Amino acid sequence: MGMSDEASQSGVSGLGRRILLALGGVGVLIGGLLGFVVGANSSGETGEITVGGLFAVPITPGAMTLYGMVVVAVALVGLFGLISLASRFDTNAQ
Repeated sequence: MGMSDEASQSGVSGLGRRILLALGGVGVLIGGLLGFVVGANSSGETGEITVGGLFAVPITPGAMTLYGMVVVAVALVGLFGLISLASRFDTNAQ
């Protein structure tokens, strides 16, 4: 006896999106925590880092926390965006 189509389709609508958003939020917080640790443990010799030759970020706990959070958030938004784009072209999606 197999499962009917209705039984195999059951689930909570939007649950996967909420889980991914929660994991993304945790990732951003971890990025901020790691940035804080790097900023707090920096030796006083290097006052700032240059990112891609575009701008300089001072190596302080606050600045590195913000930088870590922004970098992780941009990476996750890009990754989730690519996944969303790819799922639109999936013709076999159910």
